[in-house]
Amino acid sequence: MNLFKRTIWLAFSMGNKVPMEGGRYALVALLAVPLTVFEIWYAVAGNFGRLELAILFVVPMYVISFLSISHAPDSYRTTWVDYLLALVSLVAGVYLILQMGRYQDWIAGLDVYNTGDLVVAGIYSLLTLELLRRCVGPGISVVVWLVILYSLFGGHLSGFFGHRGLDLSYMLESLMVTPHDGGLFSAPIQVAAVYAFLFITFGKFLEKSGGGDFFFNVAAVLAGRRTGGSAKIAVTSSGLFGMISGSPASDVMTTGSITIPMMKRVGYSPRYAAAVEAVASTGGSLLPPVMGAVVFLMVEFTGISYTSIIGSILVCSILYYVGIYVQVHCYSARHNVGHIDAVDIPTWLHTFRTGWIFIVPMGLLVYVLMSGRTPALAATFGLVAVIVVSWFVGGKAITPRKFVQGCVEICTAIAPLIAAVAGAGILLIGLNVTGLASKLSALIFSVAEANLLLALLLATIVTIISGMGMPVVAVYSLVAVMVAPALVDAGLTLLQAHLFLIFYGVASYITPPVAVAAYVASSIADERPMAVSMTAAKVGLVAFTLPYAFVYNPGILMIGPLETIVFDVIKVTLGVLVMSTAVEGWYHGELNRYARTALIVCGLVAFSVWDVAGVIGLLLAIFYLLFKRFGSNGSTRIVSTKPQAGFDK
Repeated sequence: MNLFKRTIWLAFSMGNKVPMEGGRYALVALLAVPLTVFEIWYAVAGNFGRLELAILFVVPMYVISFLSISHAPDSYRTTWVDYLLALVSLVAGVYLILQMGRYQDWIAGLDVYNTGDLVVAGIYSLLTLELLRRCVGPGISVVVWLVILYSLFGGHLSGFFGHRGLDLSYMLESLMVTPHDGGLFSAPIQVAAVYAFLFITFGKFLEKSGGGDFFFNVAAVLAGRRTGGSAKIAVTSSGLFGMISGSPASDVMTTGSITIPMMKRVGYSPRYAAAVEAVASTGGSLLPPVMGAVVFLMVEFTGISYTSIIGSILVCSILYYVGIYVQVHCYSARHNVGHIDAVDIPTWLHTFRTGWIFIVPMGLLVYVLMSGRTPALAATFGLVAVIVVSWFVGGKAITPRKFVQGCVEICTAIAPLIAAVAGAGILLIGLNVTGLASKLSALIFSVAEANLLLALLLATIVTIISGMGMPVVAVYSLVAVMVAPALVDAGLTLLQAHLFLIFYGVASYITPPVAVAAYVASSIADERPMAVSMTAAKVGLVAFTLPYAFVYNPGILMIGPLETIVFDVIKVTLGVLVMSTAVEGWYHGELNRYARTALIVCGLVAFSVWDVAGVIGLLLAIFYLLFKRFGSNGSTRIVSTKPQAGFDK
């Protein structure tokens, strides 16, 4: 491949994670450990401004990212170019740290942005674009480049998309020192620095101390003896672990390495096993108490309190897992797979005797969150509690050596997140300063012609496409500015609009053609990624119609009087049960295509604003299913030819 072709190829390629060893490991540890300690100190007693914190966080993370992600997909080592870029980012970062005092009190138009500031801003912008390419891929990189070009040259356009034009120096100044409008150190990076880092650290050390095994055993006790027990263990354990990790891809890697082989051993196809794990892990970003970092970013954007958000989404996130659980049950019963021998399932006594101590850090985390303290402080208390309780778990103590290893693993693992949220900051500055966000919002609303359903469909499409290959925080940062105002104009409350976008930002993890969680699961299952993502889309189909349900039935978000909340929760829950059964096509026997279609229609009507029609449809659906259960003679199963076996504990 000649130089020109390779350059073009690299521009649209990602790098690989480089193994940490030798001198490179020591370099990363020298940055990762002080950064982790600083984050803990800041949560407890720090008094830096948000801009200063973002700079102190980004500088070491950029260096770590260049040392941990290679420049090309065919490279698995760090080259001299990577070391050079790491050095450049460190030198430029030191300059930014020295200028933090100036930047914190910056007044645009009065303070002078000098030559040194411009040079460092240009360097950091280019470093960000390179990290985007390496860590996230061409999807968001191309969008960021287009927004930059539009910001600089859009003044030459006429008509609706024209703007007054921006010069390069103003653009660079805005990127670095006006975080309220967007930029490299704006809300996405600040949320990653203040919240995401600490919660990811909490989840990592909980896993290292054996907490992951405890959650898995709890899931096995709860679901292991039921029809399709192995798949239900995957759903339950992924939900339990996901609610603290908040990262679908890392959740798949953590729980999927156990659950996917287990499901394959008891009869599930590799494709279905990987799909179930991907969908279940993806839901962790919607499940309180953490919901991933995106919930904290929503607090920043909307001003709605953290407790109000998690209280509102609780029922909806539980219904997400109810839908998956019912589909897994029907599939397992239909194909007669997933049975686990009772001797292979731990008892409640064994589970809590060996793991009860992990309830302490989880309980402390939830207590501090609910007491009104900052989420960062809650994560810190939980982290300290995890380290302390690990000393009482045989062979799982967090020693100084394990602490250093954990810090290195965390900082190298979140490199893609840091690149993505920094890129999102560039998008925000371009969207806000040029007015492109309000123009796109107006365009979406005008195309919808004040039709709420059409506006929701357009918002769904835009959010899923924007989220391809991007972390939830990054895609939400984009659509919260670009799409949310249009949904509010169309009649949604601020809470409904932003939760709607978060749901479909999360959905992009399992939606073809770029379904990150499904791709990670496919690598464990040794199955084709696209086949897994297509199956995952089916398994998660009902779960991802829920945003439409809470738009038309706000009671499931705890909005409205008590009788409305109770009515909406019951109606939507029954709709989820009916639709999940119909999608899988089995309920004590095969459901023919006409019955499945009718049941899906009944479920969709139950999700709608037409309450009377929804109740009538549900009554008809329930009557039909009861007849199938008690009035038909026997049931038909598709018996799997896969070998049946237990699983190793």
